Amino acid sequence: MVRDRASVEACTRLLWVAHNLERIADRATNIAERVVFLVSGELPQMNASSD
Repeated sequence: MVRDRASVEACTRLLWVAHNLERIADRATNIAERVVFLVSGELPQMNASSD
């Protein structure tokens, strides 16, 4: 973006798209965890990090 100022807007929009997709995935994981809990009574951690 430093070399090509014309790409700043497009790149910024792509960053927001990536951010929003990550939020959607987090919400979907939360919903899936709640559904599993409702069905089985177990509380899984589906988005546990691999640290």
